[in-house]
Amino acid sequence: MIPGLAILGILALLVAASLGGLILAAPGAGALHADLAYLAAIAGFTVLQAGLSTLLSLLAGALLALALARRRFPLRGAFLSLLGVATALPAIVLVFALTAVFGRAGLVNDGLAALGLPRVSIYGLTGILLAHVFFNAAFAARVYLAAVEAVPGEHWRLAAMLGMPAGAVLRLIDLPILRRETPALGLLVFIACATSFAIPLALGGGPGSATFEVAIYEALRFDVDFGRAALLAVLQIGAMALIVAAAAPLLVRPPETGAAGRPIERPDRGVPALRLVDGLILLAAAGLILPPLAAIAWSGRAVLGTAGAQTALALATSLAVALPAALLALAAAMALARARAALAEAGARRLAALVTVAPLLIIAVPPLAFAAGLYLIARGVGDPAAIALPTMVLVNAMMALPFVHRLVEPPLALAAERYGRLAASLGMGGLARLRLIEWPLAATSAGAAFAYAAALSLGDLGVVTLFGSDALVTLPALLYEKLGAYRIADAEGVAALLACLVLVLFLLADWLGRRAHAPRP
Repeated sequence: MIPGLAILGILALLVAASLGGLILAAPGAGALHADLAYLAAIAGFTVLQAGLSTLLSLLAGALLALALARRRFPLRGAFLSLLGVATALPAIVLVFALTAVFGRAGLVNDGLAALGLPRVSIYGLTGILLAHVFFNAAFAARVYLAAVEAVPGEHWRLAAMLGMPAGAVLRLIDLPILRRETPALGLLVFIACATSFAIPLALGGGPGSATFEVAIYEALRFDVDFGRAALLAVLQIGAMALIVAAAAPLLVRPPETGAAGRPIERPDRGVPALRLVDGLILLAAAGLILPPLAAIAWSGRAVLGTAGAQTALALATSLAVALPAALLALAAAMALARARAALAEAGARRLAALVTVAPLLIIAVPPLAFAAGLYLIARGVGDPAAIALPTMVLVNAMMALPFVHRLVEPPLALAAERYGRLAASLGMGGLARLRLIEWPLAATSAGAAFAYAAALSLGDLGVVTLFGSDALVTLPALLYEKLGAYRIADAEGVAALLACLVLVLFLLADWLGRRAHAPRP
């Protein structure tokens, strides 16, 4: 309990200190003034693109999850693995891939031109929605699918005995599960889209498509207006906090128990109409996910051409940031999950609920403003370059924490529900409880969470844009530089290298998860 609450306290102090550093660095009270029309335009576009992205992502994710739950087909496991890679693909790599497929000189526009049709533009709201749906629909599908496949076999056996038609299965079994998962998942996706940086920056197409994150970047990078950056950061945090507070009652989940019977076939798998619908859904999902991934795979031919000292340095820096950030995020998420379980067992329900929603508030903190505030504090007391790398690790761990927590909290909650009282009666706690009770249930989720956090950190393009230098270059920054200089061949190699790292991380996490559940002699 204490470590989890201590983590929340430390994070709150760091956020307050960083925003205070921005405000103190502002030249005067006038720096906090901002044009209301400008703020309204930013807020309006942020809410518009985040709301549309969330609706489209949840709808597509739910349809895809149900189709995958009902169907067994060759390479289904490979398709699920590709969904995992798509979920954690670095944002700047996806921007490169979408441009190669849907950009003005991409394959789709070349095909339209060959047919005598006008070319379409990927920039603006359309491109942002396409990129966000690519990421979040895959993430939502995996979350929904895991929940649907956790339905006990007895439910399906009873549905089959009653001769329940497909519509009744959907209404009485599937939809309640989707409704249970949607509030927390939808809130997480909305906040992630509202605080997105690399995608609106690269695909926004102009100031009319600026979000709060992009406006903070412009205030810090181009205008050096710390007061305006602080104001924008406070507004974003306040808005997200209000949204989380309003949605908090919807986030309460009933205790979950594991399936008590062996899995059996769903009774709606043989319906011909559903076969056709599911086939169309799977084809549409493949049409969205596979072309960008194929473009990245095709760019792998240029990997060897990018080998050099600059790429090696960028790779080393990216790994030096991503791996510690992933470990820190995983440790913090598990500490928060254990704290929530301990508070619930002690009867402190409100405090337990606060610990549950706290990670969602963390993602609302603008990473650029947070890092810039720490940078200014360091500049006042010493050499700011000395904290550049630790700051990147800390910020990336914070940004990954909500997603990691979403993955590891359910199995740890299940461990507390099943074995919490027994462990307490035996006086078991600390590492012994983690090793003997919690880790066997959470190993697979923890491996996936580590891979996801490392992949998010590998693809970060926010903090490095402020602290980057000749000695501190990451792979996303190098890719952005190559794209800006129109060195497409070099950009292809860097994008493929980043995608390969993500794939290796997920394969390693999958292997560790299987190894953790393997029988031991």
